[in-house]
Amino acid sequence: MQNLLQLIFKYSNAILFVLLEVICFLLIVNFNKSQNEIFIHSANLFSGKVNNELQKTQDYFTLNARNDSLLRENAKLLETIINFRIFDRDNSFQKYEASDTLSDFTFIPARISNKTIHLRNNHITLSKGSKDGIKVGDGVISQNGIVGIVKEVSEHYSHVITILHSQSKISASLLKSDFHGTLIWASSDPSLLKLITLPKHASVATGDTIVTSGYSTVFPFGLPIGKIENYEYDKGGNYYELDVRLFTDIANLSHVYIVKFPKKEEKEAIQEEDEI
Repeated sequence: MQNLLQLIFKYSNAILFVLLEVICFLLIVNFNKSQNEIFIHSANLFSGKVNNELQKTQDYFTLNARNDSLLRENAKLLETIINFRIFDRDNSFQKYEASDTLSDFTFIPARISNKTIHLRNNHITLSKGSKDGIKVGDGVISQNGIVGIVKEVSEHYSHVITILHSQSKISASLLKSDFHGTLIWASSDPSLLKLITLPKHASVATGDTIVTSGYSTVFPFGLPIGKIENYEYDKGGNYYELDVRLFTDIANLSHVYIVKFPKKEEKEAIQEEDEI
């Protein structure tokens, strides 16, 4: 207390000067209309700028939470679209009865924590794992198309083999018909895949859309893959070899959706019995 009093006495002149300045300022502002209006206007501008900066700071620190919320909403929207959508043979959309079209696919949003695109065998690491319900064999997609398949899972992370991998083989079909083949990556171009084993009597044209066939338990029917850029017969002459330009730019992805199919084990068990 004694030190405080000594400090006040030491700087008493400066303190008195500041106090008198404040009193004079208040008198001028309160008893002069023009100065009062100028002060209020300046105060509003200052407070508005401060509030704006505070809001920007708050938005920055809550950005991840808001993005996660948007990803969950997008996943729900995507889930609804897939569960109710089916293409007819005229290349248009058609809705059947709910009991005929609901295929029970659900989607879990996940962020990409690491990826490669220029190797012969490319991978993606996702920031969700077994604690989030992710399992080996789950499909991975973006809002524009397919991305890959989960191959390894830890508690908090998942390792995905992308479609840009030498071992990747995806069942894909023409959007306008039931003819299907196998989609592989056979080049160094991360945006170009090849569709093989498509029967040569199928009607094919440049620009046709390729989608997932729905024959596997990984991806539902009708997910977009890409468009035919070029096609020719294989050496044997019984099948087409088609160059497919992807809709999804994997190099530009920051988040994806993991495809969950609750009836997967049941369907796989039936298919295994058919192969015996």
